[in-house]
Parts: sequence; C-alpha cells; structure tokens
Amino acid sequence: RQRKVETSLDAAKGTAELLRQLVTSSRLSDPQSLLDEVKRVGLTLQAAQPTELVIGNIARRVLHIIREEVEADEEGQDEDLEVDHAQKESAPAMGGLSRAFRLSGGHGPATKLDASRHQDSPKKKSQPVTFWARKQEVIDGVNDLIEELKDIDSSIANQAVEHIHANEVILTFGYSRTVLQFLKRAREKRFFQAVVAEAAPTYEGQRMARELAALGIQTTAISDSAIYAMMARVNKVVVTAHALLADGGIMAPIGMHLVAMAAKHHAVPFVVLVGIYKLTPLFAHEPGLNFNELKSPASILPYNDEALLAADSSSCLDAESGLEFDVDDSVSTSHPYLQVHNPSFDYVPPALISLFITDQGHGFMPSYVYRQLYEWYHKSDW
Repeated sequence: RQRKVETSLDAAKGTAELLRQLVTSSRLSDPQSLLDEVKRVGLTLQAAQPTELVIGNIARRVLHIIREEVEADEEGQDEDLEVDHAQKESAPAMGGLSRAFRLSGGHGPATKLDASRHQDSPKKKSQPVTFWARKQEVIDGVNDLIEELKDIDSSIANQAVEHIHANEVILTFGYSRTVLQFLKRAREKRFFQAVVAEAAPTYEGQRMARELAALGIQTTAISDSAIYAMMARVNKVVVTAHALLADGGIMAPIGMHLVAMAAKHHAVPFVVLVGIYKLTPLFAHEPGLNFNELKSPASILPYNDEALLAADSSSCLDAESGLEFDVDDSVSTSHPYLQVHNPSFDYVPPALISLFITDQGHGFMPSYVYRQLYEWYHKSDW
C-alpha cells in the first residue's frame, strides 16, 4: 500500500514468502481451512495494490499446490480402499481352506474366522495419509515456487539464441531487466543491432540504450514519435509485459499499443518476454478489475510550468481527475480547464502479438494461453 515494493517480481517474491510463512506457522486442522486462509490473505494483499496482478497469481499458485496435495491424499485413500475391496473379493476362494480347518478341528466356526480376518485387515492396511502428513510437501512446493521466481530472467535469457539471428535489427521499448538479460545473452553468440524507443514520459528507454551500448551492442535511441518510421527497418520487436491476461492480451507499459500496431502494419514479429508468474486468469475489461492507475501529472507537465504559476491556486490540483488549472487567470469565472492524465499501462490485444517466450523453456501463441491457465491454476481459483 505504501508503494515500497515497486516491481512485479518483488511483489511476487514477497507474496510467496509471506504465504510460505503462513503455511508453515498455520495450526489449522484441515486443508479446507488452510485454503480459506490463503485465499483471505491473498485477497487482502491484492487489495493493497490492485494493479499488481502477480499477487493474486502467486496466491492462486499456492492454492493449486495445496489442492494437488489434497487430491493426492484422496487418491491414496482410494487406493487403500481398492486393496481392501480386493481382499474381500478373495475371501470366497479362501473358504475351502477354512472348511478344511473346521473339518480337522483346527478352528471354530467359519463365522468367527471370517470375523477375525475382517478385524485384522484394517490393522494390516496402511493408515490414511492425513493432511498434515502432507504439510511438508506443500511447503516444499512453495519453496520450489520461490526458487522458480529467482531464476525467471536467466530462464528466459537461455532461449535468446533461438530467437535472435545474426545481423537482425531488434526494437525494444523503454527499460526492462528481462529484455536486457535476453539481449545480453544473445550478444554472446550473435551480432545484431538494437533500436530503443525512449518510452515517454518516464524516458527509461534512454537508460536501456546506455546499458545496451555498454554491453557492446550497436544501439540507436529514438523518440516514441519515430517508432512507426523506424519499424520498416526492424526485423523483430522484443518487449516485456506487466501481466499476461486470460484472452492472450497483455497489460504493458503505456505506449506499447502504438509499438504493437506499427509492428503489425509492417508485418514485424512482436515477441513478448514474460514470466509465467505474470499469467492471470483475468480479462482486461473484467468487472471489478482495477486495470490501470494514474501517476503524478508532473512528469508530463511540471508543477513549475509558467501556466501553473499564473493559474488560480484554488483550481490547481484535483486528486480524482489529475492536474487541473485555469489557462488564463483573467477568465477565472468561465475558466476552461487543462487536465493532465498520466496512465501507467496499455492493453495490447492478442491479435497484435506473435509469440510469448516464458521461463518454462518454450514459446507459445496467444491462443495457447488457456492451456497454460489450466496447467498452472486450479479452476476453482479462477
């Protein structure tokens, strides 16, 4: 809530570590209570930062781990019941032996022998595995998830040589640690050029261009307005995403939709590097989903702007709609307003995306997202 956790990866790691602590210290006596508690904590964390969808994703992954152990527990009990049932079916075949014992005077009536056999069978059968016998398996599963998060960038970067070829021109947008590691790994085996758009109003593309150049990659920095003009010279667009949505679209830094449309017009592959932890079963326009947030308008129109200094101070700032002020103080009675909106994210539809490259060692098309959802999350938690 205080925005001290800034990146999606940090939010995902923090959520996983907190839920591991919850599972480890929990004294709940049944799996359903633990599922309810994990869900409650996940919803609380998600409400603190609605646009960090990875928080809900990690909570769903932990719920899926718990549900898998519950299902394994139930399967183990079913196997024990099948063994017991098979023993009961084999009882008639043993009847002749029982009768032989009775005829020789070795035992009493057959009913007593059968009764003793049925009394002994539960003792011979392995006891049903209780949930808490599998609690350590749940903790181990969450530990594996945390280790997976630590290796996200390197797992994606290992596929770079397969997707970037010699003498290609690669365009990227803004700054991304994942894209940087991807291009760095490709540079070890391939010679290529990079074009970096500055990504206003943050201008993080300038930092990206400097770091790529420091790695020995021939880099060209351009303004966002030059993206369409430069796209004709580009062989591939490589970017990242804030979230991978259920329809195969992405929630990406503002301005990414323009990049995707330019790539589509010039038939340039639009490749998205995204960790599977960013995959969410939500849609962009789903009711109740807080898809976007407005940042400070100061990065678009600084507060020390001359127009601001001349504005009526009573109408300078509106917390709901952004920055709002009089254009001319002399017409403050009928004043037209200037509003500054600075949204954080864009939506890029699946039709504009060519390929997703994930940390799972394979790429897939947007139409394959539903299969991934069924693999990583339980349907009950969508």
